[in-house]
Amino acid sequence: MAQRILAIEIAGDAVRGALAERSWNSLVMLEVVEERRGPDEADLAPALARLLDEAGKPDLVLSALPGELVVKRMLALPFKDQRRLTQTVPFALEEHLPVGVDESVVAFTRVGQEDDKTLVMAAMVRKEDLRGHLELLARAGINPTTVTLSALALAALLARVRNGHGGAHLLVDLDQGSTSMVLLDGTGMPRAIRTVVAELGPGNGAPASGASAILGAVRQTLLAHSSDHTQPELVLTGPMAATPDVRRRMAEALAVPVHTLDEFDCAALLGPLSARATRFAGCLAMLLGAAPGARVELLNFRQDEFAFRGRTGSLRPWRTSFMLAGAAAAAIALYAGLKVSSNLRRLSQVNREIAAIAAPALGHRISGADAKTELAAQVATMEKQLRVMGGAGASASPLDTLLALSRALPPHLGAEIVDFTLDEGTIKLDGMADSFATVDRVKKALDLSGYFRDIQVTHATAGSDPSKVEFLLTATVRGEVME
Repeated sequence: MAQRILAIEIAGDAVRGALAERSWNSLVMLEVVEERRGPDEADLAPALARLLDEAGKPDLVLSALPGELVVKRMLALPFKDQRRLTQTVPFALEEHLPVGVDESVVAFTRVGQEDDKTLVMAAMVRKEDLRGHLELLARAGINPTTVTLSALALAALLARVRNGHGGAHLLVDLDQGSTSMVLLDGTGMPRAIRTVVAELGPGNGAPASGASAILGAVRQTLLAHSSDHTQPELVLTGPMAATPDVRRRMAEALAVPVHTLDEFDCAALLGPLSARATRFAGCLAMLLGAAPGARVELLNFRQDEFAFRGRTGSLRPWRTSFMLAGAAAAAIALYAGLKVSSNLRRLSQVNREIAAIAAPALGHRISGADAKTELAAQVATMEKQLRVMGGAGASASPLDTLLALSRALPPHLGAEIVDFTLDEGTIKLDGMADSFATVDRVKKALDLSGYFRDIQVTHATAGSDPSKVEFLLTATVRGEVME
């Protein structure tokens, strides 16, 4: 079941929201909504209620505090452990706080590593301001799971959509009444963040009271972080950056190229965006904190007494489905394990029975797996011995073969058998003859006996006695004794 996620940003007299639908592997933008406070409305609660009615009831809500309410500092701490960071960051930030740690809520997010130190972006908001923010949302029926700082979310979004562009970038979020700036180095890691409480102006040609303060802060940041050859590229976001006139004025005043979020490819992270992406950039960036596969670690001020204790809509069916799927997987694994265990037990029992049966025949204990091979080897040996002795149905015994040989070779033939070998039905005769002709007569005599076949003289040569011929003859036993 998909979830509907709403990111809300409050600035001046307006509230903006971006609604997305999250499935298990994607985040797709649905719509962006903006509402302004009416002239007869005391605060933004009615505008928030109208925004909620227009967007529909979400399952999950993210909200952002105005940048001017938050104190921000970059800290470098000599350890990585999350628990130690949680314990140390508030005290490392304390010297920069306008109020005591007990009167504020401190949140942080890790942004990178430098040598053996962990770089964290730490932020503080007064409990009074955070409580007022949550009460305002509650009057409109909204209970956010996360209260964050949209400028840092914007920095994370820009770092992921720079499309391989190297070099540093200065992100300037121009909103009503305040402007936030985040400097990203060539790797996309935040290096500095600040907020200027001033308004650029409507851009109708008349100078705005806060324009010089904003331009001065941007120029100072660009100069402070420029190298001899390059300077950070300027990227504008926010409602005030959505109009060409403001972009032109910024480019002319700062003498640098100006880019907007529309020039970057955000579709891979958030799906296709409308032409209003620059105006709603803060809300869109916060959605990355809930995106599957592209999750960004957002600052979250909902801690301790302000921790979220509500429900998150369709997360519950998801959790139930995952629990059921996990239970099914565990049952399958248990069944497979029991089946394998049963088969192994049966195999062990069969091996023991085979070993017990084979032991008397073999004369010693042997494993069931080796018993068949050992028995087969011993049977083959015994069959060979029986054939040699003329038993076990052998076609010819050594005695039968000698008898057939003596009948085939009468004494007057002039040949003498010196050595006789019978192996697997094949005989070898090593002997002496008075001539080569006598060797041929020996071969013919064996052939005429009918008891032998495939008769071959493999060797015949004059012996040490010149009157004798040494010969070697082989033949196969037919097994039929000629009477």
